[in-house]
Amino acid sequence: MKRKQMVQAFKLDQRGLTRVFGELEAQIMDAVWKLEEPTVGDVCDYLGADHNYKTVMTVMNRLVDKRILTRQRVGRAYSYAPCDSREVFLARVSRNVVEGLLQDFGDLAIAQFVSAVDRIDPAQLAELQTMIEARMGEEGA
Repeated sequence: MKRKQMVQAFKLDQRGLTRVFGELEAQIMDAVWKLEEPTVGDVCDYLGADHNYKTVMTVMNRLVDKRILTRQRVGRAYSYAPCDSREVFLARVSRNVVEGLLQDFGDLAIAQFVSAVDRIDPAQLAELQTMIEARMGEEGA
Protein backbone atom coordinates (compact mmCIF):
# COMPACT_ATOMS: atom_id res chain seq x y z
CA MET A 1 0.00 0.00 0.00
CA LYS A 2 1.42 3.39 -1.02
CA ARG A 3 1.74 5.88 1.81
CA LYS A 4 0.11 9.26 1.30
CA GLN A 5 2.44 12.21 0.81
CA MET A 6 2.43 14.86 3.46
CA VAL A 7 2.18 18.28 1.80
CA GLN A 8 0.68 20.46 4.48
CA ALA A 9 0.25 23.92 2.99
CA PHE A 10 -0.19 25.90 -0.19
CA LYS A 11 1.26 29.42 0.04
CA LEU A 12 -0.58 31.81 -2.27
CA ASP A 13 2.09 34.51 -1.96
CA GLN A 14 4.89 32.31 -3.33
CA ARG A 15 5.82 31.07 -6.82
CA GLY A 16 6.57 27.63 -8.24
CA LEU A 17 7.55 24.85 -5.85
CA THR A 18 7.90 27.29 -2.96
CA ARG A 19 4.08 27.36 -2.86
CA VAL A 20 4.23 23.88 -1.28
CA PHE A 21 7.82 23.66 -0.01
CA GLY A 22 10.23 25.87 1.83
CA GLU A 23 12.86 27.56 -0.33
CA LEU A 24 15.59 24.99 0.37
CA GLU A 25 13.12 22.10 0.04
CA ALA A 26 12.13 23.42 -3.39
CA GLN A 27 15.77 23.68 -4.47
CA ILE A 28 16.45 20.16 -3.21
CA MET A 29 13.41 18.74 -5.00
CA ASP A 30 14.51 20.42 -8.24
CA ALA A 31 17.92 18.79 -7.80
CA VAL A 32 16.54 15.34 -6.96
CA TRP A 33 14.18 15.37 -9.94
CA LYS A 34 17.03 16.39 -12.22
CA LEU A 35 19.69 14.06 -10.77
CA GLU A 36 17.23 11.12 -10.31
CA GLU A 37 18.80 9.20 -7.36
CA PRO A 38 21.42 11.47 -5.83
CA THR A 39 23.24 11.32 -2.52
CA VAL A 40 23.32 14.33 -0.21
CA GLY A 41 26.77 15.10 -1.61
CA ASP A 42 25.42 15.07 -5.17
CA VAL A 43 22.67 17.50 -4.20
CA CYS A 44 25.16 19.78 -2.41
CA ASP A 45 27.39 19.78 -5.50
CA TYR A 46 24.38 20.63 -7.67
CA LEU A 47 23.21 23.44 -5.37
CA GLY A 48 26.65 24.99 -5.00
CA ALA A 49 29.02 25.95 -2.22
CA ASP A 50 26.51 28.13 -0.35
CA HIS A 51 24.70 25.06 0.99
CA ASN A 52 25.79 23.28 4.17
CA TYR A 53 25.98 19.48 3.90
CA LYS A 54 24.33 18.81 7.27
CA THR A 55 21.51 21.26 6.56
CA VAL A 56 20.81 19.67 3.16
CA MET A 57 20.92 16.20 4.73
CA THR A 58 18.47 17.25 7.46
CA VAL A 59 16.04 18.72 4.93
CA MET A 60 16.28 15.66 2.69
CA ASN A 61 15.55 13.38 5.64
CA ARG A 62 12.54 15.54 6.53
CA LEU A 63 11.32 15.12 2.95
CA VAL A 64 11.60 11.35 3.55
CA ASP A 65 9.50 11.77 6.72
CA LYS A 66 6.93 13.75 4.68
CA ARG A 67 6.89 10.88 2.15
CA ILE A 68 8.10 13.09 -0.69
CA LEU A 69 11.44 11.27 -1.01
CA THR A 70 12.57 7.72 -0.35
CA ARG A 71 16.01 6.81 0.97
CA GLN A 72 18.12 3.74 0.25
CA ARG A 73 21.57 2.84 1.57
CA VAL A 74 24.23 2.65 -1.14
CA GLY A 75 27.59 1.75 0.41
CA ARG A 76 28.30 4.22 3.19
CA ALA A 77 25.84 6.82 1.93
CA TYR A 78 22.16 7.03 1.14
CA SER A 79 20.65 7.75 -2.22
CA TYR A 80 17.36 9.59 -2.38
CA ALA A 81 14.60 9.27 -4.94
CA PRO A 82 11.34 11.14 -5.40
CA CYS A 83 8.20 9.15 -4.60
CA ASP A 84 6.64 10.65 -7.72
CA SER A 85 7.85 12.34 -10.88
CA ARG A 86 7.63 16.13 -10.96
CA GLU A 87 4.60 15.90 -13.25
CA VAL A 88 2.70 13.45 -11.02
CA PHE A 89 3.52 15.47 -7.91
CA LEU A 90 2.40 18.77 -9.47
CA ALA A 91 -0.77 17.14 -10.81
CA ARG A 92 -1.61 15.87 -7.31
CA VAL A 93 -0.97 19.25 -5.69
CA SER A 94 -2.96 21.08 -8.38
CA ARG A 95 -5.86 18.66 -8.04
CA ASN A 96 -5.89 19.02 -4.24
CA VAL A 97 -5.85 22.82 -4.44
CA VAL A 98 -8.62 22.96 -7.06
CA GLU A 99 -10.77 20.42 -5.21
CA GLY A 100 -10.32 22.37 -1.98
CA LEU A 101 -11.31 25.64 -3.64
CA LEU A 102 -14.36 24.02 -5.21
CA GLN A 103 -15.44 22.48 -1.91
CA ASP A 104 -14.97 25.74 -0.01
CA PHE A 105 -16.16 28.28 -2.59
CA GLY A 106 -18.15 26.35 -5.22
CA ASP A 107 -19.45 28.38 -8.16
CA LEU A 108 -17.43 31.44 -7.15
CA ALA A 109 -14.21 29.42 -7.50
CA ILE A 110 -15.29 28.15 -10.94
CA ALA A 111 -16.09 31.68 -12.12
CA GLN A 112 -12.73 32.98 -10.89
CA PHE A 113 -10.90 30.09 -12.52
CA VAL A 114 -12.53 30.73 -15.90
CA SER A 115 -11.85 34.48 -15.59
CA ALA A 116 -8.20 33.88 -14.69
CA VAL A 117 -7.69 31.45 -17.58
CA ASP A 118 -9.19 33.97 -20.01
CA ARG A 119 -6.92 36.78 -18.71
CA ILE A 120 -3.78 34.66 -18.89
CA ASP A 121 -4.27 33.01 -22.29
CA PRO A 122 -7.54 33.02 -24.25
CA ALA A 123 -6.38 29.90 -26.11
CA GLN A 124 -6.38 28.07 -22.77
CA LEU A 125 -10.03 29.01 -22.32
CA ALA A 126 -10.82 27.26 -25.62
CA GLU A 127 -8.77 24.26 -24.46
CA LEU A 128 -10.74 24.23 -21.20
CA GLN A 129 -13.99 24.27 -23.16
CA THR A 130 -12.79 21.30 -25.25
CA MET A 131 -11.88 19.40 -22.08
CA ILE A 132 -15.28 20.12 -20.54
CA GLU A 133 -17.09 18.99 -23.70
CA ALA A 134 -15.04 15.79 -23.77
CA ARG A 135 -15.87 15.12 -20.13
CA MET A 136 -19.55 15.77 -20.74
CA GLY A 137 -19.42 13.31 -23.67
CA GLU A 138 -17.86 10.65 -21.42
CA GLU A 139 -20.65 11.03 -18.86
CA GLY A 140 -23.29 10.75 -21.57
CA ALA A 141 -21.78 7.57 -23.02
